[in-house]
Amino acid sequence: MWYCLSMHAAFTFWCAAGAALATCAAHVFLGGRLFARPLLDSTLARAPKQTVYYCWHLTTAALLVMAAAFAWAALDPAASAAAVIATAIAGAFLIVNVVQNIAMGNSFRRHPQWTFFTVTTTLGALALANG
Repeated sequence: MWYCLSMHAAFTFWCAAGAALATCAAHVFLGGRLFARPLLDSTLARAPKQTVYYCWHLTTAALLVMAAAFAWAALDPAASAAAVIATAIAGAFLIVNVVQNIAMGNSFRRHPQWTFFTVTTTLGALALANG
């Protein structure tokens, strides 16, 4: 039975890694075109523009590290601590998006990052529960 649960956890960790990579791809390719490029083309002062763009790259890096942590946990059950951290980060990103949408009166449909992080957080939590 433990072997079966561990195989299920590995598969679910791979799914979480895929979800994090899909989120990263959406961030880079869709978000880059819709948000980063207009930011760089804006008349915003240089320092805040460069700071926001730096944050953009930090998000890209965080998503890649999150995917790597889930993949590591899929390959090595002893790496579950990395998956705990990745799941916590995905959950934090989810909460930040929901709170920001509510606080700023944003449409959840027009600011759908929460959907990506709901999937990643749920898959990470399921894998951890089954590991």
